Amino acid sequence: MSRSRLRTLIPLGLPVLLAGCLAVAAAGTGSSIGYVATEDRSLRQNADDIVTCTQAIQLWAQFNTRLNDDLNCHTYEGRMLVTGTVPTEAWRDEAIKRAWQARNVKEVYDEITVGTGSGFMDNAHDAVTTQKLKAQLLTDADVHSNNYIVTTENGVIYIIGSAHSQAEEQRVIDRARAMSHVRRVVTYIRINASEQPATAAGAGSTNGGPAGAASAAPPPSPPPPGPEDTAPNAPTPRGDITVTPLQ
Repeated sequence: MSRSRLRTLIPLGLPVLLAGCLAVAAAGTGSSIGYVATEDRSLRQNADDIVTCTQAIQLWAQFNTRLNDDLNCHTYEGRMLVTGTVPTEAWRDEAIKRAWQARNVKEVYDEITVGTGSGFMDNAHDAVTTQKLKAQLLTDADVHSNNYIVTTENGVIYIIGSAHSQAEEQRVIDRARAMSHVRRVVTYIRINASEQPATAAGAGSTNGGPAGAASAAPPPSPPPPGPEDTAPNAPTPRGDITVTPLQ
């Protein structure tokens, strides 16, 4: 069984583990659509990110179809994280070069390992770790969980996304490093303290004026970046924490 199929099947086997957490989250949000609206990415940005990864996967397949099983693509606001294991440095270089060719890509984070792939049990532990951490972030009132993408490879948790403060970022990292079967936590998190959640529709609202009249007020200008914010043109900082067993 390929690693990609395993990662698909294992989460389907976790409903009992996650049912309680998801029920609590659903009760607090009212509906899945309402919860998605709390994400800072707009629906258009979500769609663009899906297209970006789809194109990267297609480009990998044009080189060698094995890359589809060996590599994983996760994109947040045009910032692409590539994880997995390939047999040679040349394959890794080719995979990253092709990732940069995908549409709308702004940054590519090379977290590819050269060597042999993990075994079945290691992959199973990784999938469970990812799902458990996602469930913890989902039910944490101090974390905007929809602003993060989480994946685990060979005992290393990778997180990309956007935090509203350094305190939130640290809270996410602390939860990740406390997970069992984790060796390291690697993060690519930008801090946008002034960011406001995107609306689901992305359009102006009416205020009951005459039919057909343009009654929506222009959106307010976003506040200036604060001292915590990652500068707009600065590369996303990479965090790498080695996890030591709790005594």
